[in-house]
Amino acid sequence: MSQPKYVQVMDFLQEDIQGKPPQTPILSEREISQRLDISRMTVRKAIEQLCRQGVLYRGGNRGTFVARRPASVTVSGSAPRQERQRVLFLDSVYESANVRDVQKAFGLEDHQRLFRMVRLILDDDLPLRVEEIYALPEVAMDKGFNELETMFQLDACRNAASVTWELRPAVIPPKYSRLLNVRQGTAVICRREEIRMGNGPLYLCVHTWLHPENARITGSSQPQGAATYT
Repeated sequence: MSQPKYVQVMDFLQEDIQGKPPQTPILSEREISQRLDISRMTVRKAIEQLCRQGVLYRGGNRGTFVARRPASVTVSGSAPRQERQRVLFLDSVYESANVRDVQKAFGLEDHQRLFRMVRLILDDDLPLRVEEIYALPEVAMDKGFNELETMFQLDACRNAASVTWELRPAVIPPKYSRLLNVRQGTAVICRREEIRMGNGPLYLCVHTWLHPENARITGSSQPQGAATYT
């Protein structure tokens, strides 16, 4: 039995990008359609499948590109791959619908402030995720900048801590859509974590907005434990 046409297109594309570096643009849908004598709808379906698999990624209106496919990052376990972070801002927040669940997790009232760091995580120039990291102000402000950097090294914290997490489907906040280079209203996965040191009180609360194509999560579906994302 012959393969479906979109699978044939997938095979063609994977062979065509073999050996090409990440962020290399692929042929346009029109070029692929003409070369293989296959409808553009079929070509589009093949490209969407490869994007879901992390082989390709869409760069908004700029086209479709070869994705980076390095080794996995394990939340608790092996050493993470090298990533680059860009701290967007440090501030204190309160009385916002977006942080009320975080205030509740810390046992705070609506009027009580939280310290927040927001940063963009990249692999070269490929956006992977936006992290919102929350802590009690008195804990964060007692530390110097170097200690803050250590405090927000999440992989180290996870390895030394008790972590409870869950995954939620969400719509990317407009303020992060441009950072992740996706359209406003794009459906994404938001990972929510509570990190405690031993049996102590809540240390950090983390909301991670994952790029729908460049970042993936695999691993246990249980609400507590290790997971792997790339």
